[in-house]
Amino acid sequence: MIKVTFKRKKSMLVSFHVYGHAEYFDVKQNTTVYDDVVCGSVSNLAQVTILGVLEVLKLKPTYIAEEGNIALDVSKLSHVEIESTQVLLETMLLGLKNLEISYGKYIKVVVEEVQ
Repeated sequence: MIKVTFKRKKSMLVSFHVYGHAEYFDVKQNTTVYDDVVCGSVSNLAQVTILGVLEVLKLKPTYIAEEGNIALDVSKLSHVEIESTQVLLETMLLGLKNLEISYGKYIKVVVEEVQ
């Protein structure tokens, strides 16, 4: 299962962490598929969000982009910079929540409030 944890501080998303694999079971082929549509969609949303923060907004947050482990943390940026990331982060969250509606067996999205 893919687990995605977002952290929200004072109404603003400040980080996300994506880890795991969907391990979608293909009944027709009687096999577990690791590089499936769920994994690909989640990975794409996460990586595009990171690219948007780095390349479009030109910010320098902490991030990880490895197989089965993708994370972004903007919490150390200035308030103005964090504000500028919100459209990207909220859009990513919306996309993942919609995936969870259809593929809840393979993806879990959580939003935690932090201090």
